[in-house]
Amino acid sequence: MSKARRDPRANFQSEMTPSTPRETAFERPRGLSRVETRGGFCQVHVEGLPEPLVPQRLQVLDAVAKEGISIDFLKLTPYGLSFVAPADRAADLGRVLGDRAAVTTGRSVVSVHAVNIRDEEGLLAETIQEAIALGAQIDHVGDGHDRLLLVVGDADAERIERHFQKKVK
Repeated sequence: MSKARRDPRANFQSEMTPSTPRETAFERPRGLSRVETRGGFCQVHVEGLPEPLVPQRLQVLDAVAKEGISIDFLKLTPYGLSFVAPADRAADLGRVLGDRAAVTTGRSVVSVHAVNIRDEEGLLAETIQEAIALGAQIDHVGDGHDRLLLVVGDADAERIERHFQKKVK
């Protein structure tokens, strides 16, 4: 055998560099694939809880659970917590949580879908940056393997959805 013969692994490695991602025929195209908005939410911020913080947070969550209020997008903050709940339960939340909570109605969740959004370099940041550039106030950001979730005011939701619908492939 000649020593000039090429290592077959070299060709494979050069074809699979990060700068040349491949799509197979059965994959969805990369980039934004769908945008949807769900309205009818309120954003709840509970701040200024005294130490020890963990039992205080649990008391808040227990009070909400005892009222049978479903919550989403729970976030722990340095001095409390925040979450999203159905807007038709805003008055109940205000009554149960009292002055330790700020309940803001008129919130929507905008879901921006993209295959492997976490793995597509810069796509999460670019999407958030564009939403901010539209003048949207973003109350909460969440992400999944295939979507970015933005909690925003209802008017901002419509503007964000229209903007990203133009980019859907």
